[in-house]
Amino acid sequence: MGKFEQAVNNNEITAYFKGEGDYFSPEEFSMGYHNEILNFIGMMSYLEKQEHPYQLLVKYFKLYLSTLKEDVLDAWSLFRNIACFYTLRSDNSFFLTQNDYLIDQLTAEEKKKIGILCRYLKENFDKVPGAAQMYPIDKQFEFTLKKGCPYDLFSF
Repeated sequence: MGKFEQAVNNNEITAYFKGEGDYFSPEEFSMGYHNEILNFIGMMSYLEKQEHPYQLLVKYFKLYLSTLKEDVLDAWSLFRNIACFYTLRSDNSFFLTQNDYLIDQLTAEEKKKIGILCRYLKENFDKVPGAAQMYPIDKQFEFTLKKGCPYDLFSF
């Protein structure tokens, strides 16, 4: 059983998205911090074998989003997971197509929460572990836009 299947079976979707406990995926290029793309790829591998994988992705993302608080680690996790989605979508990885816009599937309230958390992250980016060694948040957001995210996440 893969880690994402374990997370589904144990109702630990949020812990999986955040890389908490058993779901932490360190990677040398992430300076020892959680690497969201490794978990996102693991989730996509699991979902790809399911019926209606995109709908399940939306369902799990909404569940994860519903648990997030105005906290620098939650906001960073959200930003990174959105970036992972658009990175994989831009490569047509797994079952994602250029017509899949995860954020389009969200309610106005859920989009508003993304805006609140992304603005909070922008204001508190210096508190993200390892932020001093990273590109500034605006530069990171530009990378996400280049990967096909059509939204200004800070303006929701």
